[in-house]
Amino acid sequence: MTTFRRSLAIVLVTASVGLAGPYPPYPPYPPPPPPRYYQPVPVVDPTPPPLSPVMRAIYAPFYVAGLVIRYGVYYTIVAPIEVLSRTVAYGVDGGVERRPPPPPPPAEDQP
Repeated sequence: MTTFRRSLAIVLVTASVGLAGPYPPYPPYPPPPPPRYYQPVPVVDPTPPPLSPVMRAIYAPFYVAGLVIRYGVYYTIVAPIEVLSRTVAYGVDGGVERRPPPPPPPAEDQP
């Protein structure tokens, strides 16, 4: 009995699939959006205006202090550490062997 039911179910499914017909066509693509208009970017001068003399006078001590700190720290702390590390890494000779001295010139016979 179960074999009959299975075969009946298979026949009904295949018949319903066969009677359904082909799939409907895909809907058309929507139209593209309209082009957008962008405002042109205003041109900005890339160089800022120069400082006034009063602002230069106010800014100058801070500028000098920054230079002193920057280069003072470099030449008192960083540079000696770099020199020491290179000396340790390469030795006193710097990792380059000295060339042997050139041979003496040949002796000339004098009359």
